[in-house]
Amino acid sequence: MTTPTSQKSRTRILVTGGAGEMGAYACRVLAKADEIEQVLVADRDLARAEALAAELGPTAIAFALDISEADALRSALEQVDVVLNTAGPFYRFGREVLSAAIATGTDYLDICDDWEPTLEMLELDEAARAAGVTAVIGMGASPGTSNLLALLAMNGCDTVDRVVTAWRAGALPYPAEDEEPQTNAALEHWVHNCTEPIKIWRDGALIDAHALEEVTVTYPGRGEGPVWVCGHPEPLTLPRVRPEVQESLNLMVSRRGLMEGMQRVAARVRSGELDVTAASKQILLEPNTGGNAAGPSPTLPNLFAVAEGTKNGRRIRVGAQPIVLPNANMGEMTGYPLAIATLMLVRGLVDAPGVHGPEGAIDPEAYFHELSLLVEDRPSGPVFEVVTEEI
Repeated sequence: MTTPTSQKSRTRILVTGGAGEMGAYACRVLAKADEIEQVLVADRDLARAEALAAELGPTAIAFALDISEADALRSALEQVDVVLNTAGPFYRFGREVLSAAIATGTDYLDICDDWEPTLEMLELDEAARAAGVTAVIGMGASPGTSNLLALLAMNGCDTVDRVVTAWRAGALPYPAEDEEPQTNAALEHWVHNCTEPIKIWRDGALIDAHALEEVTVTYPGRGEGPVWVCGHPEPLTLPRVRPEVQESLNLMVSRRGLMEGMQRVAARVRSGELDVTAASKQILLEPNTGGNAAGPSPTLPNLFAVAEGTKNGRRIRVGAQPIVLPNANMGEMTGYPLAIATLMLVRGLVDAPGVHGPEGAIDPEAYFHELSLLVEDRPSGPVFEVVTEEI
């Protein structure tokens, strides 16, 4: 585990979208940390920001901010040492907020899980290095925790041919009988990700692809299972730390019925019959997509990474998964990792000017240890596993 050489004197944090579901969980962690002098809960909805700040105590300050207003954004960033960007959509605001952070010399972290703005923000790497700004993009669950699992798996190999990250898809807001389906931002985002063109890493290069391609993955000790390709950013950043990688995919673990229902809906989107909003409602109406009707529960872990390559001249497969994680609601699974990475930066454990995926800047062992401290009634013993088998 990495130990800090010196603690940075950075104590003022601004969280864009701080009163939202993801940002609020990050604010809750940071407001309790001794190293943090002030957390600016920045949100367009000042009343909601004020309510959260009142809950969090004197460290938290409500701050009205519309990040689409460039002058206001830059002025706000000039007042702080670190900005956490949780305000989407990232295809519109990812590069803009990061560019402002570089201009003001403000370290930056976000929870971007779209491949398009990920590529745009990676283009700012040289500018960030020149400004001495550390930027960690995609620091949530997937991407984020998944990237650091992949790093643990890859570290078990001398060379890596293939690395995959995977997460469990499901838990849709199905309507009660005779009720109209109600979509939400999270569902629409997932449908967008499953229906739009994506980028994957295959044959040693980024290529155009579509989500929902079915592949098979083997996790050491668990055997193999079907998984489906997703458009998250891990395949764009992981080869930057292991350039020899020939294939990198982000994958969804699910009951087959749900994925087959999504494949039917995606075909109607790609034909122009449905838009994303209509498709989000339609997936809730598709037959055999929920519960036991969707098929057997997956045998693969809910969140994991697998690397395949060589060790001492032998072909091996290495799997990594967390053993201790906070409760699996979306806010905690996304906001807590962002907060932990921020605290590691403040403590001097993350000091890597440039724009990085999590694996390019964060020590995975230290990260999983810190994340486990947020778990109530934390069990003793290891907080993650790394398992290896020969191929």
